[in-house]
Amino acid sequence: MLAIGRCMECCVKSLFATVTFLASLSASAPTVAAPAPDIVGLSAAYGARPSARQVQMSPSGDRILYFTPAGTQGLAVVVADIAAGTTKILLSSDKATVVPYHCGWKSESRIICRVYFIRDVGSERLTFLRALSIAADGSSRITLGQRPDLEAVEIDQQGASVIDWLPDDPDHVLMQVNIAEKSTLGSNVRSSGSGLSVQKVDVNTGRMVPVERANPQALAYDSDNQGRVRYMELGDTSNTGYSRDSISFMIRGKTSKDWRKLATSALSGTSGWQYLGFDESADSIFVIRNKDGHGALYRDPVEPGSSGTLVFADPRVDIDGLLRIGKYLRPVAATYTVEGNEYHFFDPLLERRTKALSAALPGKPPVAILDESWDGTRDLVFAGGVSDPGQYYRYDATAKALSPLLPVRPELANLPVGVQSAVRYPTGDGAEVPGFLTVPAGPAVPRRPAIIMPHGGPAARDQIGFDWLAQYFVQLGYVVLQPNFRGSTGYGEEWYGKNGFKSWETAMADINTGARWLVAQGIADPARVAIVGWSYGGYAALQASIVDPGLYKAIVAIAPVTDLALLKRGALRFTNYKIIANYVGEGPHVMAGSPAQNAERIAVPVLMFHGDRDQNVDIAQARLMDDALNRAGKRHELIVYPGLAHDLDDSAARTDMLARSARWLAEAMPPK
Repeated sequence: MLAIGRCMECCVKSLFATVTFLASLSASAPTVAAPAPDIVGLSAAYGARPSARQVQMSPSGDRILYFTPAGTQGLAVVVADIAAGTTKILLSSDKATVVPYHCGWKSESRIICRVYFIRDVGSERLTFLRALSIAADGSSRITLGQRPDLEAVEIDQQGASVIDWLPDDPDHVLMQVNIAEKSTLGSNVRSSGSGLSVQKVDVNTGRMVPVERANPQALAYDSDNQGRVRYMELGDTSNTGYSRDSISFMIRGKTSKDWRKLATSALSGTSGWQYLGFDESADSIFVIRNKDGHGALYRDPVEPGSSGTLVFADPRVDIDGLLRIGKYLRPVAATYTVEGNEYHFFDPLLERRTKALSAALPGKPPVAILDESWDGTRDLVFAGGVSDPGQYYRYDATAKALSPLLPVRPELANLPVGVQSAVRYPTGDGAEVPGFLTVPAGPAVPRRPAIIMPHGGPAARDQIGFDWLAQYFVQLGYVVLQPNFRGSTGYGEEWYGKNGFKSWETAMADINTGARWLVAQGIADPARVAIVGWSYGGYAALQASIVDPGLYKAIVAIAPVTDLALLKRGALRFTNYKIIANYVGEGPHVMAGSPAQNAERIAVPVLMFHGDRDQNVDIAQARLMDDALNRAGKRHELIVYPGLAHDLDDSAARTDMLARSARWLAEAMPPK
């Protein structure tokens, strides 16, 4: 935790640097002049968290459950009766560090949720997941997959998770459950029956019956959706306790107890083989594997000796996954992203219904059918999400009626939305970088102030879709470019390359070329171009400015990685150290690609934000950058949000972050 005395010391050491620790947002003193009223209103509207997320339909289709904000940073799990118009809160937390993670309907009367929390254990700050079985009316709640054991010598962080909902059995699910390693008092001998197991769990009592014995190398299991455990992922742990950078994918037949290896892959890279579950016959599995440099969807038989069948491929992009819906999670479409979400349907009726629903709604927004009731007569539908934040609906196929359920961001209902379009721009080495440009609604205005907004990851990509951060800045008059630079996923092996850290020079060149392209096209004012990013995007905001110090006029970096060597050192205490080390790599690129080691090259004001409970990018990264900028005498500010994790999932914090960012950019790039 950053002490107040440390903050004062920083201010004394350099008039250019300010470190602000927000003990409470209401008590924090503003460091710059009060924002204009429109900034206050827009920051509050866009900083508000979604009012509905992770919406799930009950087996009957009569009810839904969803997550909604509880206070400024907590989350509540709500069950809503659609016909009665009533709601019931099942779980609620007022802290961002103890929140529901995922929930699903076991039956009409029972829900299983996983809860995420952060806890200090000794000198370490660790994340934990636990599974709860909750009556849908809130009358009872029990923990699943936990056995108190005084002889345990390891900490179970992952908890239990469902691998088969057993929809025809109202009282049980199959769960993967960690069996803790233990030793006998007074003995150095540890048990051999530890590791990840599969248990048949009673959702009413918590009682467990072993189905698959514990395996210390197992990372995950899956069933064939017919109650049989037939898939396993195996890691490889060295005698030092570190996991090796390798994973094996194992399968077995319907009646066999013997596992057969299907493929292996490095955990630190993009997998050339990805498991997507069994088909409805349980005789084959869906996998994504390489076809001409891109990930394609195949159906591979479980029994050896037969070749797989290509289901779908797109020569432009990788296949993302499968859409599964209904009681038995039947596969209905392959999902992929060219510009926005797209579906290759296996179910012609569902394809026709999706198109008809889109045509029936104002503006013909994109429509996705997310799930269906167990009898197949009702669909959970999401519409929009591109030119607006989107809305959830229920479609009744019998009555042919579409009923609105929940808006995602009601605070933005009456605000204009920026216009987003797909663009491509050339690089100096002959590549074309895909990206997305969002501009203010209304007549085109040349040479606007611009923001380059690289995505996080770096193993990720941006796409057409409503982005609250980009849309906020568009409301202030900026144009926003979100480039899918080389190192992004989704465009095949060659585009991904070594990854955005090992090949940071290529990634930064692509990002900076995007800024110069905006200027050359007359879209951006060369005197008013800034760069804003979150996570790896925050890293890119800093590093791209170091590569080309004169290109940007201001930097905003949210939860940034700032030192690649520190990223590796931070993993030394954890079993995945070798995987992280391989991902970052060795060599001169580590120091040259670390903003904190090159802070003297930054020529513009830097604003950083970080939560002090960030488990993805440790706050030590931002503090190291803060110290480096301080020593270099650079104008900068670090805003620390206590109790918040990587996504700053707090409406008050996000509102504050947006307002501060708007003022920072306006001061660095004043209107002409």
